[in-house]
Amino acid sequence: MEQITEQKLLEFYNDTLDKCGTFLLDEDDETIEYNIYEDFDIGIHSFFHIDSLQRLYDSGLISVDKLNESILLHNKVVDLQETDEWNFEYFRTSESWKEVMKLCDKIKAT
Repeated sequence: MEQITEQKLLEFYNDTLDKCGTFLLDEDDETIEYNIYEDFDIGIHSFFHIDSLQRLYDSGLISVDKLNESILLHNKVVDLQETDEWNFEYFRTSESWKEVMKLCDKIKAT
């Protein structure tokens, strides 16, 4: 299997971030479900895996701050997936989801 380049990995990393954030609170249910439970869910496990993040950092494509915030985001999402709140009905009201969305916004802004 061929390994993707660091530039392509960065593209997938940014695409994953673009699927989650406080902007979703203004979107319709179908858009939220697709972004979170399809694209973001897959991306957070693939492109926010510690090995992927380390490659991005080692290549100079993300800063140490972005690396640490991305690890935190990955861990928050994995923890959230182990609760009842990993469910669409909690997305707009859960404090855990709000933390995830705000962290995505923060990472995108840096």
